[in-house]
Amino acid sequence: MSTRNRILIAIGLFLLPILVRSLYFYQGFYSNSKIQQPDYAQYTVPVPPTPSHSQKAAAAAPSGKVVVIDNIHANQFEPSEIEPLVTALSSLGATVEFDDGAKKLEMELKYASSYLVFAPSTAFSGDELRTIQQFVSSGGRLLVFSDPTRVLSSYDFYGNQTIIPDVNFVNPLIAPYGLTVVNDYLYNLDTKSNEGNFRNVKFVDFATSPITTDLNMVVLYGAHSIHAENGTSLVSGNETTFSSLTDKGSKLVPLALSSDGLVLAAGDFSFITNPFNQVADNALLMSHVAEFATSGERSPLLANFPYVFQRPVSLVATGDIELSASLLEPIAGLQKTLKATNIPVNVRSRTAIGGDAIILGSFTPSDDLAPFLKPFKIELEDGQDQITIPGFGKVGSTGSGILLFTHGAKSNTLVLLAATTKDMSRLINLVASGDLSVCVLEENIAVCNLVLPDDSSGGFDYFPFPTTESPIGDLPTPEGLPTPTLVPTPSG
Repeated sequence: MSTRNRILIAIGLFLLPILVRSLYFYQGFYSNSKIQQPDYAQYTVPVPPTPSHSQKAAAAAPSGKVVVIDNIHANQFEPSEIEPLVTALSSLGATVEFDDGAKKLEMELKYASSYLVFAPSTAFSGDELRTIQQFVSSGGRLLVFSDPTRVLSSYDFYGNQTIIPDVNFVNPLIAPYGLTVVNDYLYNLDTKSNEGNFRNVKFVDFATSPITTDLNMVVLYGAHSIHAENGTSLVSGNETTFSSLTDKGSKLVPLALSSDGLVLAAGDFSFITNPFNQVADNALLMSHVAEFATSGERSPLLANFPYVFQRPVSLVATGDIELSASLLEPIAGLQKTLKATNIPVNVRSRTAIGGDAIILGSFTPSDDLAPFLKPFKIELEDGQDQITIPGFGKVGSTGSGILLFTHGAKSNTLVLLAATTKDMSRLINLVASGDLSVCVLEENIAVCNLVLPDDSSGGFDYFPFPTTESPIGDLPTPEGLPTPTLVPTPSG
């Protein structure tokens, strides 16, 4: 076979597969046939449900409301995300503070009306949990928001991922109040009961509560379910709303309130973020949540000093206590502390009608001091080395100071007792510092150690408090508290 024929055969074998593929995939020439197209004129794009009510106008601004937002537990949110809620709180006259850890939580919550926690990723300490429980017991509002999309992820050396849900850290906060967040997410496959996605669930079943007033529908874009053993299930899903944990339904709850009405637990906080707060009645629900956070009234507790007064304070010395030079500087510090809370302190010879009072007294009995000790059933005797406080025990007079606090609708009174002028100076400095950590507290009685480590005559460190009006509400007057007497003004 000639070389020319070999070349032709080689070219033919090379072109043959190309020709076969071309004939197989491209049979004939292109012809412009009519292609069926969608009927765009009849097509409608699904839109989120619109609100059934306009957002509620802000009510008259309450006085002295402070809302503290937790931001020290690796919280899975950005402050800009919750701007709609912050705006709603501010429109109600509240001051919003983000806890940055500069102060102890105990100090932050002394003057707060409510405490908000969003998707924490680190645990609260035992002291913090006790502080929060004391805060709630005094009437403070606790709002805890979790979210199944806000989780903490970690990787080991081999690249294995560990996901830690926020429910691990929110449940210790709300468990004492009969509430538990489940580590799941709610979903609904019924297109009539979801908003474009099975995890965007519509809710139309609401309990009777100020938080759910006028709500017809809310949409939550990813929510945990919540078990409310003794509380109120504020929002419930329908029979086609299921839990990812069990793939079962039956009135699953994403929003619940504790039985005492002080703790709100939410399995989602998309309804307070843009743009989801504009869907259905989410904005109205958000405004109700803001009202809940600012509508509580806290009972005054001695542990919350200096936020225990709400009226001008008369400082009165009784018995053998004299306002000597050694007491003037501590009293000036006490005035500065209360001034930071918008409470003026005036030194007077008697308490004033319509005001609060601080009473300075010694362990020596006196007629003008006795009425203020009567509510505590304390009786003083001359020359005694110990004082018996019912329900508390015996307290030695040397190196000890005693604080007694009573509150009422017309007057709140703090009594300071010390054996000597030197001890009274130290006790006033201690109270002015606002840190009662060296005191043993039992409700509204405190026994404080006034012996300094070096036994010097110096005082306790003073530090200023943030300026805010007192959030303390009126409470019944205890029996036996003396009626304050009116102090005439210079004009008569």
